[in-house]
Amino acid sequence: MSHPLTDPLAPVVVGVDGSECSEMAVRWAVGACLREKRPLRVVSAVGSVPYAYAPTAAMTTDIVMEAMQADARRAVEAAVDLVRELAPELEVDGKVLGGSPQLALRHASAEAGKLVVGRRGIGGARGLLLGSVSGDAAAHAECPVVVVGGPAPTSGPVVVGVDPSPISANAVAHAFQQADLLGTTLVAVHGIGISTSSTLGLDAVDRLRGDAEEIVGELLAGHSEDYPDVQVEQRIGVGPAAAEIIDAAESAQLVIVGSRGRGGFRGLLLGSTSRAVIQLAPCPVMVTHTAPARRNR
Repeated sequence: MSHPLTDPLAPVVVGVDGSECSEMAVRWAVGACLREKRPLRVVSAVGSVPYAYAPTAAMTTDIVMEAMQADARRAVEAAVDLVRELAPELEVDGKVLGGSPQLALRHASAEAGKLVVGRRGIGGARGLLLGSVSGDAAAHAECPVVVVGGPAPTSGPVVVGVDPSPISANAVAHAFQQADLLGTTLVAVHGIGISTSSTLGLDAVDRLRGDAEEIVGELLAGHSEDYPDVQVEQRIGVGPAAAEIIDAAESAQLVIVGSRGRGGFRGLLLGSTSRAVIQLAPCPVMVTHTAPARRNR
């Protein structure tokens, strides 16, 4: 049996809750399905009753659960209708899953080629840029996760964050694949991480920059054979990785980062750099955990 990441029929799964962010996630997912020739699965989830959901104390748990189920069904139906409006030819199905949204999406990701979520749902508080569901998906999903925070740009390069870690190498492989699918260029970004208070001299900074260029070059080597049409630019910045990636993202249509980089430790599933990029990048962000299948030539 094929693994979902190598199975061309494994669906793109998009989680919805009726929020504006989830609608934007659906729109991005439709484009991904058309590019990758995958079907789309729209899901919502209903688990336990949150205390704040019931408008009055007189409402019973059963009544609240029925209301939540109805909301979830409406969210799925509206998303499926949107998909059919945007791409009538696309194969799509919708389902309301049981359990918490976090666990439901984790399970759904095991059979998905890609998981797409909005950055914040209707339960998000104002100012909370990364919701609990999207953060959990980015950390725990078994497939690449795309977090969508608003209308997705339709032009610009793919930006990938690079450091000397195996997870970063996997992100680079996905980045070449996505740049090829989107027909655009690839910008590989590395942040040296020199603070503004550093007393390093220019010679030391130049040495660090040279070392970083060598690291980035090694990680990019070999992929051009598989993706000869993808033009690549290296961008080495002296600041922290997250700041350099977010800066490059200003003109990008997609950013790709590994779930954690070289600063991560065992058990830390979503690193500080990837979390910051998801929160602040002005375009969709893909978080990868493993390498994609190699392209058949």
